[in-house]
Parts: sequence; structure tokens; C-alpha cells
Amino acid sequence: MRERLRTRAAAGWAALVVLAYLPPLLTAPGRVAADTKQYLYLDPARMLGRVGTMWDPNIGLGTVPHQTLGYLFPMGPYYLAMERLGVPDWVAQRLWTGSLVFAAAAGMLYLFRTLDVRGPGAVVGALAYAFNPYSLDYVARISVLLMPWAALGFLVGFTIRALRDGGWRHAAAFALVVQIVGGVNATALLLAGLAPVLWIVHARFVVREVDNRRAITTTAKIGVLTAFASLWWAAGLLMQGSYGLDILRFTETVRAVARTSSPNEVLRGLGYWFFYGQDRLGPWIEAALNYTQEPFIILLGYGITALALLSAALIRWRHRFYFVLLVFVGTVIAVGAPPYESPTPFGALFKAFATDSTAGLALRSTGRAVPLLLLGLTVLLAHGVNFACAAIARRGRPVLRLVAAVRVGLMVLLNFPSLC
Repeated sequence: MRERLRTRAAAGWAALVVLAYLPPLLTAPGRVAADTKQYLYLDPARMLGRVGTMWDPNIGLGTVPHQTLGYLFPMGPYYLAMERLGVPDWVAQRLWTGSLVFAAAAGMLYLFRTLDVRGPGAVVGALAYAFNPYSLDYVARISVLLMPWAALGFLVGFTIRALRDGGWRHAAAFALVVQIVGGVNATALLLAGLAPVLWIVHARFVVREVDNRRAITTTAKIGVLTAFASLWWAAGLLMQGSYGLDILRFTETVRAVARTSSPNEVLRGLGYWFFYGQDRLGPWIEAALNYTQEPFIILLGYGITALALLSAALIRWRHRFYFVLLVFVGTVIAVGAPPYESPTPFGALFKAFATDSTAGLALRSTGRAVPLLLLGLTVLLAHGVNFACAAIARRGRPVLRLVAAVRVGLMVLLNFPSLC
């Protein structure tokens, strides 16, 4: 029995590797995408030689660079290693993309195992999180912003285990993951970091898994270790904010962000303004045509969301409140200020905060909170699949149980046409 389970697990991981890496490698072979910083793949050694200092004399008469220190790890060393190994740039890019997707799915599987969520629901949930159209907003331009999304399952899982087990091991693992994924963009990390914080509140005050002492000591351990491990990039971010160019004033505005971040788009993993852009040459992101013009894909996206919300209404689970809360908080933050001219009370507060302060302007890209609601929806969907499978099995139809799970899994994969 144990050997059979190991065989199934190995087959499952092999299938995940194929799904994560093969489609990117088959997409536009030989073509290098303009992703993140061009020197990462054009001349990574030269870039790594520059990003270690907070003064760059090579631009104009010299300047404090914007968010480059974070490329010291992991993207810089990754591309340097690929170059030294002789891997073509386009292949290195596709492997990087596949690694982000693989990490997102692996993190969800780790979270499901931590929560003791087994069966076909865990597989469907991991696929639903990893192959969500949210990644298309960034993967072809600024894939570095996807690192907090890819790590979110691990971060919540480490938080849960740190609270339950005590000690320093899982708190240290949390800190190491943060220092890996948070070096370039603090906004994406900060918004994703709300999920672990809300779990601590949930564990203490809702399900009462821990007492005040355990909650406080665990929070302190995670906070201290994370701050220490992240000092190298946090210091650079502070330096850039104090002496560098006020880049926030020259990028997307709050109005531009608010034009597309409607609740219905956010709930299917979209809503980021750049995703919908186009010019005379066509759409900026080709996949946008599928999600805005193809009725089948549109219905699939809303159908998956509806199944997850239906699961929230039907299942009885002690942690259901937390994941429903994630959906609510993630949606409210991701939507932000729209409709811009006549916003809701919360939207009006956010609009004033984002337009009247530097901190608010830094948080204007509210779409980076979408991973919160995706995490909530996919866990609820996983429980819904297991609930349906159990109900079918009780009626004496075990074969149909697998069929039901496969159908939902196919919905998830078909909602991501980039796999094809």
C-alpha cells in the first residue's frame, strides 16, 4: 500500500513538472522576451557587478538605482549560472517561468498537507492556483513580481507549523523564503504577507489553536528572523526611497489602475490595467484576447469562481472562515478605488490615501493583492471537490468520484489556454 502511494506521488510530481515546464518551452522557441531587466540575460555578470552598490555612475552623471539590489538573489545568480552553462537565453527564461509555476503548485500542496487536506481536491486546488490567469499579468514583462505569489502557499504553511510546533525551524524557513522572494518589490510582498498575519489572528481568536503566549512568541520569532534576513534589500530600498528618483510619480496613476480593477475581473484573477492595453500593433498581452473576447474562457473563469464560492456555502470546516476572509480582504484591496469618479466609502479612503501620500502611491497597484483571494478560492475549491467526491462515493459510485474531480481539473486547465 505504501509503495503504491509512493508510485502515485511520483507520477503526480512528474505530471506537474511536465505541465509547469513543457508549455513555456514550446512557446515561441528561440525568441527572448523583454522580461524584467534586460541585462539579466544579455550580460548577467555585468549587471551583478553593478547592483551590489547603491550608486550607479553609469547612468547620466550618476544616480541611486531603482529596485536593482534585489537582483543579487535569486534572479541574478540564476541567469549567470545559465550563461556559464551555455543555456540559450530563451531557454533560461522559459525555465525561470516554469519554476515559478512549479513553486506555486508545490507551495499549495505543502499547505494542503499542513491542513490535512488530501485526495483529488488537493491536486485540483494546486492546479487552480498555479495555472490561474493572474500570472499572465506579469510573466512576460516583470516576472520577478510573481515570486511572492509563487511562495504564498509555503509562507502560510510555515506560519501554521510555526504556531503549532513552536521552536525556530519553521520561523527560520519563513524568513528565508521572504528574503528570496521579497528583494525587488516590497508592495507585492507586503500584500501577500497579509495572509500569514491573518492566520495568526485566526488561530488565536477564531479556532483558538494557540494561546496568547504562543501567538506572541511565534510572531516575534518570525518577525525578528525575517527582518534580519531581509536587511540587505530593505536597506537598499530605504536608500533608494530617500535619495533616488521619485519613480512613483512617473509610472501608472491611481486612475489608470482603477479603470480595470472591477470586482468581477478581480475574482477571476485579472483586473490589472496593463493586461487590457493595446496599440496599433495589437494587444500588449496576447492572452488578453482569450479572456476578453472568448465566451467559453470567460464562462470558465466565472464558473470556477462560482464553484469555489458554492463550496464555501456548503462545506463545514473549522478553517473555512479564514479562507473566506482571505477572499473578502483580497477582493476589497485588489479592487481599490473604482469607480474612480464615484467610489465606494472604502474606495474613497483608498483614493485619498493613494493620491495624497507617498506610502499610498506605492500601494496603488492593488492588483498585487489578488494572490490573497486566489489562495482562499483555491482552498475552498479543493474542499468542494473532496466534498462532492465523498458524496458520490457514499452513493456507491466510486468511479464517478474520479470523473467529477477530473472534470473540475479540466476546467482549471482549459481556463489557462497558454498551456496549449
